[in-house]
Amino acid sequence: MHEARHLPIAAGALRLPAVPFALATLLGAMLWNAGFLLAGYAMRGGVHDLPTVAFRIMAIVLALEVAFLVALRSHWRRVRPAGG
Repeated sequence: MHEARHLPIAAGALRLPAVPFALATLLGAMLWNAGFLLAGYAMRGGVHDLPTVAFRIMAIVLALEVAFLVALRSHWRRVRPAGG
């Protein structure tokens, strides 16, 4: 898995503890894969513009992941004071 090499960089940049970051990564992977699985199931046997549909799914999932990480970072900032 190519992305796994970059996970520690993101975790360090966000200063996340390992467990919350691992859970966020798992949730992101589940959302990412679920979008494509559901789209594939919905489009079976039909004629669709696959690149357009795939791009829209990727954009939606990416937006959800970014929103989740921003919310998680905001939560950790409220929970932990800046000096601690």
